[in-house]
Amino acid sequence: MKKPTPSQFVRYAIGQTLPEDLTEWVRDDLVGPGAERRWLLRFFIPTLPWFAFVFLFPGPIGIKIAMLAMMVVPFVVFTVALSYVWRRFRLAAHGLDPHLLDASKFKERDRLAYQARFGHM
Repeated sequence: MKKPTPSQFVRYAIGQTLPEDLTEWVRDDLVGPGAERRWLLRFFIPTLPWFAFVFLFPGPIGIKIAMLAMMVVPFVVFTVALSYVWRRFRLAAHGLDPHLLDASKFKERDRLAYQARFGHM
């Protein structure tokens, strides 16, 4: 599987599409194992300096931690909540079927149905 160059990856990370010869990599990145974890890291790591900026404000450490929590908790909640929507959009933008995200859910459901029916796997 061909991987993007560093400059292509940076453009991909900020929302641009990759050339068609990298479609397999895009599919694996958005749907493959660890896709949710990669998604969270790509959103969270660039914001760390902004979150660290809170510690430059004067005041007790408890207030700084509370300010940080008030920023980080909603950020993580919204990132997780919208990851499905955004990954579907990215699949469609690269010419892939947005329903690929649902395929793993269907596989799991089918496996559980098989186990319930036949008692083993």
